[in-house]
Amino acid sequence: MTLADVVDAASRRRKSLVHFAPEPGAFAAQFDARNVDVDFRRLPEGGPDPFVAVYEAGEFVAAVTVADLRAFLEPPSARAFDRDALPPAHRALFDLFDDTVFASLTRRQLLATAREIEDRAWRTGRGELHAGFQSLAAFEAQRPVYRRLAAGTRLDVHVYVVPSADTDALDESPVTVHASPSSAVGRYWFVVFDGGGTDQQSALVAEQRGENDYYGAWTYEPEFVDAALAAVRGLA
Repeated sequence: MTLADVVDAASRRRKSLVHFAPEPGAFAAQFDARNVDVDFRRLPEGGPDPFVAVYEAGEFVAAVTVADLRAFLEPPSARAFDRDALPPAHRALFDLFDDTVFASLTRRQLLATAREIEDRAWRTGRGELHAGFQSLAAFEAQRPVYRRLAAGTRLDVHVYVVPSADTDALDESPVTVHASPSSAVGRYWFVVFDGGGTDQQSALVAEQRGENDYYGAWTYEPEFVDAALAAVRGLA
């Protein structure tokens, strides 16, 4: 399996959301960049409080109030990608959409997501952590982070960079550096943590499609994390 296969597999797990309320809600536009279809069903005035029902592959998954959905969609930016910091109701929503594909994800959002996965790896303190850097300069900016992760824990840390004359002599022990000839390293932003035998496994895989535009997914589902690990290990 390749990194492209991982993104394709996640995109096929399309979800749908049905909004039940007296009037349509403005939040539907916030799902435009996600792998989610949004439908509206009108409720009579004086009926139940507005709510949304979530479906995956046509099967009902869960129902949540519109109030919880709005709070989930508008969290503080520093916590938007930190599942463990979210209140229980928001965490349940996060779990519903944790393998959702994003049509447009910026570098800032990708960095926030990567930090959340790196923090999971740091707190777990063991296992494998793999990260790809689209250029040597990108790795240089994050070098202290990955050296700390490798030196301060029992993590087996691997980074992947596009080969160049400078990478030939790059020695980052205890971090293992792979100067990979695969073109995928230059096209994808990825961070994958195997969980170290815990339920903390997580993966981010995103393909660059514009100067500041990425299409990809992050997930906590073991099946997808294992697929991402297999794809990344194939780059070494």
